[in-house]
Amino acid sequence: MAHTLFFFMTPEDELSFLRGIESFGFEIYPEASPRGFRPFPANAAAVPLLTDEAYYLALPKAGELVAREIRKGPHKGMLELDEVRSPVIHWERSRMEEDELRSGKLWSELDVVGDRQRLMTKPDLLRGVFDQLRSFLKKHFRHSQPAGFFIGPIAARRANEGLALREAGRKGELVVPYK
Repeated sequence: MAHTLFFFMTPEDELSFLRGIESFGFEIYPEASPRGFRPFPANAAAVPLLTDEAYYLALPKAGELVAREIRKGPHKGMLELDEVRSPVIHWERSRMEEDELRSGKLWSELDVVGDRQRLMTKPDLLRGVFDQLRSFLKKHFRHSQPAGFFIGPIAARRANEGLALREAGRKGELVVPYK
């Protein structure tokens, strides 16, 4: 079962987020990468390198990463990380679309369900780090109305100035910072 944190982050909020998680030792991988790709550390220096909409935050000290080759589609032949068997957190970034900031999310498959003989659990270290990420967002970000989203301080300020915050998806509803 996936554990998910929904948020709104402007580029400035992303910068402070990456500064805040630097101590965890995450490495950033794109969703699809060529063989021999060298990840870069999740810190403030990584901001100019972030051009895609989604990345994996890998925690190498929590275990070995498992990759598989993509067999179909535009990324055929490239590698993708297996988010079930690898100690990773998927990071889907907030993005601007038509003068609205769309929500992003952090999610990780922490509770693997299924065949008991094949049951694999994620390292406790990854669970602890995910809980610390949740605590970081609770401490530094604002809550939303309707509930369920964390709103970065700059995104909240811009929302109060008129920027629309909209849930990702085809029929995403408007979200406002909780007063």
